[in-house]
Amino acid sequence: MLTKVRFAMRSLSFTGLTKWLYEKTRRVLLPTYGGLPVKLRTYVGEPIPYDPNITATELAENAKTALENLRDRHQKRPGNILRA
Repeated sequence: MLTKVRFAMRSLSFTGLTKWLYEKTRRVLLPTYGGLPVKLRTYVGEPIPYDPNITATELAENAKTALENLRDRHQKRPGNILRA
């Protein structure tokens, strides 16, 4: 299954200026940037077949293994914002 998101937004992290603003106002005021139309892909993967003979912990382990395999196949390490 493949889904697409139309917009991606990012926000600045705590820097000296944003930390100073937080200390003065006690409100999180982080400017956002982005909002450009970009194509993002979410890979959900193949369904895990139902087997009534396995326990909930074994099913959770199968799901964890399947997600780790998807991550290893589609995610390049180390991550990079510019490459994204």
